[in-house]
Amino acid sequence: MPRPRKHDQSQILDAVERVVARDGVLTVDAVAKEAGVSKATVLYEHASKKDLVGALVARTIAADNAFNAAAAAEFTGPDAALRGRISAARRSPPQQGGNAAVLALVAALLQDADLRGDFRRNQNALGQALLEGASHPRAARLAWLALEGLKFQQYLELHEWSDAARAEILQDIENLALTGNIEPEVGDD
Repeated sequence: MPRPRKHDQSQILDAVERVVARDGVLTVDAVAKEAGVSKATVLYEHASKKDLVGALVARTIAADNAFNAAAAAEFTGPDAALRGRISAARRSPPQQGGNAAVLALVAALLQDADLRGDFRRNQNALGQALLEGASHPRAARLAWLALEGLKFQQYLELHEWSDAARAEILQDIENLALTGNIEPEVGDD
């Protein structure tokens, strides 16, 4: 029978994010120091740096899915899930210089097929659900790809959109998803 946890996993994973964002590299010693626990405590649940990153990836996926599901719950109808993701993007504007942990996760994903697999499975399930619930599946697919591309550019700080341009892009994406066109239908508010 496994021993019960005597430490807060969120505290350790928060420390992983801070260490990666600050140092650009991950060591178990740095995580332990940042979390205020012993190295043995960190290694009790996570036998390696790869396990630590894997736990952080799983937590990131779960948090993103929960955030988007909460936003989608505000909508009804065939396009609720995609509209929720667009609404969630509106609520989480980019933070200049605030994406160091995201950049580190992307770097980890590029280096590890297992970690990419976790994201791939999540993206495949998400895409399938979005398309199954779409009133215009082909337009919804393009809208989803555009939304993910916008977020990717933001997180990697590849392009800086003004707030007005970002709002316009998100509106175009929503129009595309709902109508199959970037121009709103006549009579829409």
